[in-house]
Amino acid sequence: MLSPLRPISRGNSEMPEEEKKNDGLVHLTIDDIPVAVPPGTLVWAAAKQAGIEIPIYCYHEKMPPLGACRMCFVEIEKIPKPPQTSCTTPVAEGMVVHTKTEKVLKARRGTLEFLLINHPLDCPICDKAGECDLQDFTLRHGPGSTRFDLNKRHYPKPIPMSQDINLDRERCVLCQRCTRFSSEIAMDNGLVVINRGFRSEIGTAPGHAFDSVFSGNTVEICPVGALTAQSYRFKARPWELKKTPSICNNCSVGCNARIDSRVDRITRLMSRNNDEVDDGWLCNRGRWDFDYVNSDQRLRTPLIRRDGKLTPASWQEAISYIASRVKDIVARNGAQSVAGIGSTRTTNEETYLFQKLLRDVIGTANIDHHHGTFPGARDRLTGKPWMMTNSLSEIEQASHIVLIGSDPYLHQPILNLRIKKALKKGAQIYIVNSAETELDRLSTLKLTIPEQTTGVAAKLMLKQVLENAAVNLEGREELRTKVQREDQVIRAGVDTFGARLTTQLQALADEIIAAKAAVILYDEMTTLETGAEDLAADLQALAVLSGQIDRPGAGVGPLFRDANSLGARDMGLLPDALPGYQPVEQPGLSYAEILASEQIKALFVMGANPVQHLAEGQLSPALELLVVQELLPTETVRQADVVLPAVSFAEKDGSMTNVDHHVQAVRRALRLLPGAQADWQILTALANALGQDWSYADPQEILLEIAEHNPFYAGLDWEELGLQGVRTTREQEVLHV
Repeated sequence: MLSPLRPISRGNSEMPEEEKKNDGLVHLTIDDIPVAVPPGTLVWAAAKQAGIEIPIYCYHEKMPPLGACRMCFVEIEKIPKPPQTSCTTPVAEGMVVHTKTEKVLKARRGTLEFLLINHPLDCPICDKAGECDLQDFTLRHGPGSTRFDLNKRHYPKPIPMSQDINLDRERCVLCQRCTRFSSEIAMDNGLVVINRGFRSEIGTAPGHAFDSVFSGNTVEICPVGALTAQSYRFKARPWELKKTPSICNNCSVGCNARIDSRVDRITRLMSRNNDEVDDGWLCNRGRWDFDYVNSDQRLRTPLIRRDGKLTPASWQEAISYIASRVKDIVARNGAQSVAGIGSTRTTNEETYLFQKLLRDVIGTANIDHHHGTFPGARDRLTGKPWMMTNSLSEIEQASHIVLIGSDPYLHQPILNLRIKKALKKGAQIYIVNSAETELDRLSTLKLTIPEQTTGVAAKLMLKQVLENAAVNLEGREELRTKVQREDQVIRAGVDTFGARLTTQLQALADEIIAAKAAVILYDEMTTLETGAEDLAADLQALAVLSGQIDRPGAGVGPLFRDANSLGARDMGLLPDALPGYQPVEQPGLSYAEILASEQIKALFVMGANPVQHLAEGQLSPALELLVVQELLPTETVRQADVVLPAVSFAEKDGSMTNVDHHVQAVRRALRLLPGAQADWQILTALANALGQDWSYADPQEILLEIAEHNPFYAGLDWEELGLQGVRTTREQEVLHV
């Protein structure tokens, strides 16, 4: 992220020297414009923030400067042998910079002429045309004609670098952005420079494949059309695309994305920088896994099962049929014979209305979604709900990163890049897992534990913390009692681990206590392992006792799998908690209990596929009515009595809450799919058919209602979410004990 810059108006250029000394900034002049910037700022960055364009190819704000392309020349007074590269030169007090002298302009023209010698003039068919830096810079800074009259180089094209990315090698300007991303950011060396001198080319190292989940970023940061995405190749032109700011819907990091669409079809997703969340990157899932939105298999009309077959129906007919059947079932069996399973990928507004329909309209507490195991709505040590206590960006400040049964590379990929960024700043990585992970090769210590022993490993570490003389146990004696009760379980775990692994786990616990700032992260679904029912509570206790909570770089929390897993919990999609984790008088059935109970006669499913979690692949035969709101045919849809076609994240407005409690806006990029409706519209129609008077005009109105009743979202409105979202911290004020 570029440092804040304070331009100084021309009228105030004679700032008193004493004031200059005290403001902590470096003062310089660029093209006769006085500016003040923080120490260490590069001349290029200072010029950019002052509104002065200096062309670049190799430089990228998220990577160390290289100075390879020689496009960013400037002339700096009192420095010999001008011009200088502005992307490698830090500012200095009193520096005077010129970006438009004849010497600078001649150097730029020469660099561009050199780059164009072998560059093909295939702009009409190049996917980068219209957003190509080489095109733009040639127009604004380049020579008007060429002196080259020989044959240009030719290469086979395209060269498949992976199943997703092609390389048109003759277009490459060797800026090395792609190779530096691979080495500096992804740390996988997927792309390298091969050969030397004029034979230098971009390629893969011998015996290596370009198969990183981050490879798509190289396509986006390529300043020319050398690296192109197979999914976008020859599909559209940039000026044909409608560009909508939104967020990725594929994991709980909630990376900011731009949806590029054409004729109501998504053509690509591009990154949209938010340093607090994604640091400017997208993984390949977020970039390319949107085919389901464009799928021809999308549900387009309500379906009612008649004579054993799902047949088309009108919306009015389907809603009336559901209302009639629900009223009959409730009259015969009571409201508790109805249940609802919600989604981790629908918006906060839709999830809120889903639980409100079931609780307030139908009168049932049997509400849940597929999630890990957490002991109660809130942690008894902190009084806070189960969520990451630190922010994503604060991970960069950690001295120790401890991953328990988690693999961010698979499930929260951009978090993996954040961890690698912390590693470059000096953090040590410790991994406790039964499986191999991508970060093993970079870890200080990898402890490979037997399968299904994550829970007992955490108990062993907690016991070690309790026995450490440096730990203050005042007011925490109940934890010692708890661990003593579990002594037999821990002993059995020690026998399973063996002496060496046991000693290593104990040493890791001591390391956490001594750490300057340790963050402990575990996968939510790991809590479903046998013996891991208390995993969340044990790791939370470990962090609290070791002092690794509520300070920069330190923290603990679960890594959720899906886009709005945390939002689903916040909105009360739980049998034992209302929105905002307010307790219920009588908890309802849990997810597994709903699916197993013969007392459930009517089941509402919104955006979920619970049948996939049933060993038999069949819901209870006692179920009389199954209503499913979904985008595509799924196992659950195929067993439904009524199917209501919903729309995707790209076809509606709303908000989602990511893994560190950033609440961000989802914005509609496409028109509603004909025949389908947004889930909030479906729920409103169902409530009205059941005798209520819901009159929500849009999701923004629902968000205001959420803000009134949920302390975590107090004061939020659509405008406050803006383009970057808001990380709500109000829970610390409201719920802290």
